[in-house]
Amino acid sequence: MPQTLYRKYRPKNFSEIIGQTHIVRTLSNAIKNNRVTHAYLFTGPRGTGKTTFARIFAKTINCQNLSGQDTCEKCPACLTIQEGRTLDIIEIDAASNTGVDNIRELKETISLPPTLLKYKVYIIDEAHMLSTGAFNALLKTLEEPPAHVIFILATTEVHKVPATIISRCQKFDFPRWPMADIIKKLMLIAQAEKIAIEKEALEMIALSAEGGMRDAESLLGQIISLGDQDITAKDVKEILGTVDKSFIIEIAEEITIKNTWRALEKINELITGGYDLQVFNKALINHFRQLMLLKINEGLKSYFIRELTEDQIEKLLVQTKKSELVDIITIIDLLLVAQNKNFSFILPQLALEIAIIKATQKFIAPEKTPRMEKNISTSVSQKNITNPLADEEIKTELPETKVQLTKITATDPSIEINPDTLKGQWKRLLVEIRPHNHSLCALLTNCQIVTTEGNLVTLATPYEFYKEKLDDPQNKLTIEDVFSKILELVVRIKVVVDKSLAPTQNSCADEEIQESKEQEKIKSHQSPLLNSAMEIIGGKIVE
Repeated sequence: MPQTLYRKYRPKNFSEIIGQTHIVRTLSNAIKNNRVTHAYLFTGPRGTGKTTFARIFAKTINCQNLSGQDTCEKCPACLTIQEGRTLDIIEIDAASNTGVDNIRELKETISLPPTLLKYKVYIIDEAHMLSTGAFNALLKTLEEPPAHVIFILATTEVHKVPATIISRCQKFDFPRWPMADIIKKLMLIAQAEKIAIEKEALEMIALSAEGGMRDAESLLGQIISLGDQDITAKDVKEILGTVDKSFIIEIAEEITIKNTWRALEKINELITGGYDLQVFNKALINHFRQLMLLKINEGLKSYFIRELTEDQIEKLLVQTKKSELVDIITIIDLLLVAQNKNFSFILPQLALEIAIIKATQKFIAPEKTPRMEKNISTSVSQKNITNPLADEEIKTELPETKVQLTKITATDPSIEINPDTLKGQWKRLLVEIRPHNHSLCALLTNCQIVTTEGNLVTLATPYEFYKEKLDDPQNKLTIEDVFSKILELVVRIKVVVDKSLAPTQNSCADEEIQESKEQEKIKSHQSPLLNSAMEIIGGKIVE
């Protein structure tokens, strides 16, 4: 069976490794100066070379004819390790051996000397998958193993490894591979396989790998399996379902210069080509993120060496000069909204098209029509007096009260309300408000007029509960509207609590609240507060 590319072209010694130079130098010098320690911890994303480094390191420290930092590849140790026949290099998959018993079995073999090699090396892959008990069982052995044993732990999630384990190891962080290093390695593989591949195609593969060398090699193997001796960028697009960076730069250019129709045209080209808009939108967001950082400071381009080539970075720098920072941030916000809405839209491109139109046009959202619902009423009651909507006529009816609301204005000191006139109309207010909301009638019977200032009427009630009810925006608007109609003025009310006031037991209209003699007798023995509560809920006492 033919080997996959990442296995076939896996480096055999340190000199064959492209990139990760700081780790290569540190480990090589440790071997050269005989400063090899007993435990190492390799951390980093997938495909960054952790297991490869562990195997090369294990082979290098056991090579019998070491020359500089490279193994001889001829001694019995190198040959048995390379062919996978040695019993002294033990690779353990922690994802499949997570328990305490597995570590105990390992501890029983640690004390045995190596069969052929100088060192017995234990490579524990995905070490973060070990259970807490397994880590505890490994702890003492990891700290003081026999002189012939070396541990190498590899993990993609170092935060799951206990600090007690980390403190006993030399820790090496494996960053994602820069695009230049990935492209260089892919070109070497293509040459070895006698495949001609366009540079643009290599860039697309490297970008899709997101810094993982193994992922890039796997993608290249998938593309080579097409059987073509000449691989173009078009072939890569068809397999990956993505667009190249140059297309993203082009559409970003149209958005930046606010060329709406050209940007929309390119979006529909993607639809025709069958590309994944979710993937494209994500790439476009990342592009404008890069523009944002470069607009702030060109020195931040060093962060993009794992994502972009030098030519692409130069194009981005040119593009930053054509846009303002506030516009870039606005575009990112719009694209993020489109990304979240893509799945909920009937047409997959609609959310992205709307985002582009908003980004390239002076788009002003239509004002919402005021509606007399509770949440809208709340906002109206809190509206600043300088709001221009304050002078507009609201003709919407209340859902329950069916009261036509008068003009919403702030307190007007030029209007004078005669307190005597107001008190004279009080009974009429109670009668007219009852058909709209009988509870308000009962609440108002327990209120007294305190002061009038301009068109503001201050009412006092003895209970906090009553005040909360009367301050409800919908109830308050209903009272103000009925008041305004009676007095033919724009009236505003304010409710305060005065516990010294005795609750009244007046009815809204004598003919509507006549009770039988028996009910009146029962009510006379009840507390005023209970009688008020009965009025509010419209109830009566039944024997």
